[in-house]
Formats: sequence, C-alpha cells, structure tokens
Amino acid sequence: MLESARAMRHGLAWKWVVALLLAAGSMGRAQAASLQVAPTQLQLGARQNAEALWVSNSGTAPVQVQVRVYEWTQHAGQDALSATSAVMASPPMQTLAAGQQQLIRIVRTDAAPPATQQAYRVIVDELPPPVGEREGMQFVLRYSIPVFVQPQQGARQQPLLQARQVTLADGRPGLEVHNSGTGHAQLADLAVGTIERPQIIHAGLLGYVLPGQTMRWPLDLPAARLAGATFTAKINGQSAQSPLPAAPASR
Repeated sequence: MLESARAMRHGLAWKWVVALLLAAGSMGRAQAASLQVAPTQLQLGARQNAEALWVSNSGTAPVQVQVRVYEWTQHAGQDALSATSAVMASPPMQTLAAGQQQLIRIVRTDAAPPATQQAYRVIVDELPPPVGEREGMQFVLRYSIPVFVQPQQGARQQPLLQARQVTLADGRPGLEVHNSGTGHAQLADLAVGTIERPQIIHAGLLGYVLPGQTMRWPLDLPAARLAGATFTAKINGQSAQSPLPAAPASR
C-alpha cells in the first residue's frame, strides 16, 4: 500500500489519497476515487447537539463509506487522535450508489456545554471494494475533518500565538508555535519577513494549533537563513498576513 498525504490548499480538511497496488492482472487500468465531503470544518455551539456532514459519490459505481470520530489533542508538537464516545457519527457505515448524497449526523452525546473549546476529527474513509472485484490500481480517499465545540461563554474564542525557531529531533530547523489563547488557530501561507513584504516559505495549509497546545513543523530553509527571522501567516482563513510574535527563548 502506498499512501500520500495532501493538505487541501487554503482548506480546512486534510485529505489522503491511498493507492492500492493490486496484483489482479489489469495493472494498466486505474479506478479514480469518487468520495466527496462537505463542509470541510464543523462548528458546534455550546448547546448544539448535532451538525450535518454530507458525503457524496460522484463516480459511476457504488462506494462504501466508513465514518469515525476521534478526540483531537496535540502532544510533543504533533497531532494526536484518541478514541472517544463524546461525539459520534450516525450512521457510521453507508453504501452510496453512483450519484447519491447522504447526510451523516455528527452528534454530541453530552448536552452540557464544555468549559473550554473542544476539538475532534471526523475520519471519513472510502473503503476499497472486495478483493474479487478489484482491478488494476485502486484509489480510495480519506478525509480528516476538524470539529470544534464551543464553550458557554459570551466572548468569541480567540487564539494567542507565540512562535520561535527550534532544532527538531532529526537536526532540521523547525518552527514551534504555542497557543495560549482560548480558540484554535489554523495557519496557512507561512512566511518570513514583514507583513508588508512577506516571503512565503510554506504555501497553503500549514496546520492547526489548539488552545493551550504547542505544534512544531520543519522548515525547508538553511538555519543560517532563518537566523533572526520573523514569521507571519494567514490565521483562520484571513486574507492578510498576521505576525507570529516571538516567544521567549527560554520557553
């Protein structure tokens, strides 16, 4: 199995395309995956118990879909998913006929408002057909969709970010971003330089920093070129660059 991950440019869902290399005899043919999802991010209010996720099959053959929900946290500078019963998908399995669209309800099992913003990810998998029905190279899709549940507070939940350069475990230069705010931050179009003249060093979606969490990403630039650099990014879908204030070196 060969797996390649592509973050949707300026998108809010992560999408994986998985190519199953099958020894079924017809290696010259490939069947394109046809699963689509909308929207690519879900927001639930403090007292909102469910939200709608639509899955559709734009292909010419039936597609079997599996939907799972995981708690989303961040540890040691990386995303982490763990099993949860606080949010569930209904139905969790579905077969879509060609051209069919299906509503999947993302349901909170606890109606009490959370004390802080909660984060989950809905994993939507297009399952491969049975072994006997496979031909050639089979492409299937996986979507990872952020879900945020807001706390019962009047003020809007906002991120508060600080960034610094670090050396990653493999010796590469990296960027560490800490979020001490009350809301998540989606970072895109990471750049060095000023807001007026940013030099993009990572186009498109970089990733998320959840409230109270820290994330790290490698930087594909020599460490000498990054010395003293200041960083900017587009935060939560904004059209303009925003500064990422420097964190204290001792943090």
